[in-house]
Amino acid sequence: MFVRLGRFDVARRVWVLAGAVLVLVVSCWACSGLSGRLSYGGFMAPAAEASRAADAIRNEVGEGGADVLVTFRSEELTAARPAFREAVEDALRRAPKGTVDRATTAWSSANPLLVSLDQHATVVPILLKGDGETGRTQSYLALRDALRAPGFEVTWTGPSAIISEIVQRSQRDLVRTELMVLPLMMLLMVFVFRGVVAALLPVVTGVLATAAALAALRAVADVIEVPYVTVNLVVAIGLAAGVDAGLLIVSRFREELRAGRTPAEAVAITVDTAGRTVALSGVVMTFIAVGLAFFPLGFVRALGIGAAAGLLVGALVTVTVLPALLFCLGERVDALSPAWLRRQGGRRDGALWGRVARAVMQKPIAYTCAVSALLLALAVPFLHTVIGFPDQRMLPAGAPARVAAERMEHDFAVSGLGTLQAIATFDHPVDRGRGHADLLTWTRNVSELPGARGVLVAGTTGHKAVIYVGQDHRVESDSAKSLVRDVRTLPVPGGSGVLVGGASALAVDTMDTFYRLLPRVLAFMVVTSFVLLTVALRSLVLPLKALVMNGLSIGASFGALTWIFQDGHASRLLGAEPTGYVDALAPIVMLFLLIAVSMDYELFLLLRIREQYRLLGDDRESVAVGIERSGRVISAAAAAVLVVTACFATSSVVMVKEICVGVFLAVLIDAVLVRAVLVPAVMRLLGAANWWWPGASWAFGKSGKPRSGKGGRKPRSGKGGRKSPTGKGGRPEAAPEHAARLPAPAEASAERQPR
Repeated sequence: MFVRLGRFDVARRVWVLAGAVLVLVVSCWACSGLSGRLSYGGFMAPAAEASRAADAIRNEVGEGGADVLVTFRSEELTAARPAFREAVEDALRRAPKGTVDRATTAWSSANPLLVSLDQHATVVPILLKGDGETGRTQSYLALRDALRAPGFEVTWTGPSAIISEIVQRSQRDLVRTELMVLPLMMLLMVFVFRGVVAALLPVVTGVLATAAALAALRAVADVIEVPYVTVNLVVAIGLAAGVDAGLLIVSRFREELRAGRTPAEAVAITVDTAGRTVALSGVVMTFIAVGLAFFPLGFVRALGIGAAAGLLVGALVTVTVLPALLFCLGERVDALSPAWLRRQGGRRDGALWGRVARAVMQKPIAYTCAVSALLLALAVPFLHTVIGFPDQRMLPAGAPARVAAERMEHDFAVSGLGTLQAIATFDHPVDRGRGHADLLTWTRNVSELPGARGVLVAGTTGHKAVIYVGQDHRVESDSAKSLVRDVRTLPVPGGSGVLVGGASALAVDTMDTFYRLLPRVLAFMVVTSFVLLTVALRSLVLPLKALVMNGLSIGASFGALTWIFQDGHASRLLGAEPTGYVDALAPIVMLFLLIAVSMDYELFLLLRIREQYRLLGDDRESVAVGIERSGRVISAAAAAVLVVTACFATSSVVMVKEICVGVFLAVLIDAVLVRAVLVPAVMRLLGAANWWWPGASWAFGKSGKPRSGKGGRKPRSGKGGRKSPTGKGGRPEAAPEHAARLPAPAEASAERQPR
């Protein structure tokens, strides 16, 4: 099928290229309307208790909640002075119409906790008007620009202020990163291919994949929430995946040209070998991305949809558009190649990988134990990972919303950001008689819970009351999460129940959702990957080996992420302050990215080894030759991902930085330790069992050994009796099976050496 696809790409190249241009134009047109439909929300599950608590406070009580916390500070006046109160209330009266739903002051609520300890500042919790998080954030932006109090320092923090600043920084980071990553990617490809023309081709596939991914986000933006931050990650995934796939195709095409093929033959063989790998890899990664749809978070779902579209289109472009371009270029694919770069080419590019593989296979047990122990050691910090919900610490030190939040923690007796917000429902009205007594009893019981520090009734209406619960520990700590669960399970005397919200409750709900859905998502990803790998490799052993090794590399990267960002080791070198926790969304996103990347490289490597095994019949030599042939491509593909993630890791938003640094470390570990060392060591230990497949006739005889013995299967000749080209050492330069299905080149020399 893939041979026919390659021939179709050649015969209908004009239509294929015209279709690519059309797809690019349509995608760019669709992307032009994306920014106006992006959301400021998408980080909370609508059905989570913390989300329902926030909605109930807003819609059923109408007070006691806060979208923003505005602090007014005067160095001369105290809050007790009439001039102080008049200035604050006058500023609030001038708020733009349609922005403020309710503002609570220290004077309207008679709440002394809204005044700072030094009496020179007051905080005003404001509920904003607007449809959803996006509408409320727009109200916040209008209010922030208009609210002024002469002689006062006015600072802003709270959920809407923090999210708004995260989004604004993400937008600036995206523009800056795009200007950085494309030139660096181009330089990397020039070094890999030692030519400008060949280097451009993988970048083309990366751009097309990214445009398709953004167009997919535009298509679903009216149905699900697509947060601004998602765009950064989708662009990174599209670029990295597209360049990786294009790199594999271009490398194989040049290899076939150097083996004496005509451009048409080289395209057909390339699509049948590397194209098959890219297609299978694209399908595997797309199915893995679809698994993210299980999570009821707009951020995660949008990422899954965008990534799936980019991966699928990237694979399609790589097996259609790129081969058509390669045929049109032919020998000119090596054009614009500086002489000093060409002199560094040749077969020695992959010889290092072959030597490493052969050295590892001399002592497979020692290398397997050493690398496995190292990966397990790297994973140890993940055992004490603390999961938290994004807060002001996702912003860099000095960011206005973060500074305001930190000053509130220092200046006020109770910080509005760290408190739990509970809405309790009673059988009787809470403003009198039995209902009021029940409310006092319940608040007293809450104040006696371990970890609680002060209880405040922030608002009442009818049978409902909003209660703020202070806490002694940081919002992401185990003690804070235990307090959330204790408040939720504490019986309400004379009441029907309670909903608990706040940052700690959001972290609890997010991780509860994650743990509840994780078995289903993992089962979907693992089964899908196992089935597709089994079909591709015609082996039951290698897919199991791949899953185990992926688990080791993922655990190691998670551990390193905890060690850096939570524990604070080397975090400042990356431009981030230690957060004390790992963002709750980072493990979800990284799980998908790391499984996808690991499977991608596993397919690249094992399909090439399988190709050599079918040719040589010798397991040990097949592993060495397969790694030698694919090692440079995999290392170049890994370098492309490292460049993209390193550039995006410069983001000032810690959540994006966490994810990109985690992927960077995982790819580095996977390419250096797993693919180069652990794979050949384990495959050497497994021997012929690598290729065990019930009823297989091509790989094993009745004895369970390869049919052709150590010498392997003899290469088949082409139609005209032509032998397969050979490279250094007499080993076949390309898979001869494909040559048997193609016409012999007009002027092919079996002894022709690579350029």
